[in-house]
Amino acid sequence: MYRRWLDPFEELHRMQEWMNRAFGDFGPITPGRLLPSGTSEETMEAMTPSMDLQDMEDKVLVTADVPGVDKGNVTVNVRGDMLEITAEKKEEKEEKDEGYIRRERGYSRFYRRIPLPAEVDPAKVDATLKDGVLRIEMVKTAPSETKKIEVK
Repeated sequence: MYRRWLDPFEELHRMQEWMNRAFGDFGPITPGRLLPSGTSEETMEAMTPSMDLQDMEDKVLVTADVPGVDKGNVTVNVRGDMLEITAEKKEEKEEKDEGYIRRERGYSRFYRRIPLPAEVDPAKVDATLKDGVLRIEMVKTAPSETKKIEVK
C-alpha cells in the first residue's frame, strides 16, 4: 500500500492562504511572501467595510467606510431587521511618456449584510455618502404587540 508523506507545514500553508483571503492585500513583502502581491485573484474578492452601528431610542444609525466609492456605485437594501450594503470601485490610471503607455486598472467590491437590533421602516431610511463614509439613518417601527392565542 502506497502511503503519501504529508508536508509538515501543509496546515500552516493553508492557514496562510486563509489569512491572505481574510485580510486582503497589503502590498508586496518579500519572496515567499506572507501576504499576496496584488496580482492574484484575491484582489477580485469582495472586501468587508468597517462599520459602526448605534441603537438609539427611536432609530438605528449605521456608518460604513467605503473609501473612493462614488455614490452612484453604492446600493443599500433594508428588509425588516436586515441591512445589506454593496459598493463597487473601479480605477483606471494611464501614464504616457516618450516611447510607452502604461495603463493600470483596478476593481474593488465591498459587501456587508448585518442584522439590525430592531425592525426598521424601509420608507424612512436616509443614506448619505460624504468623504468615503456612508451614513445610514433608519427609523424603527413600532414594536408589535404580543397577542396571546387561546389553544383549543
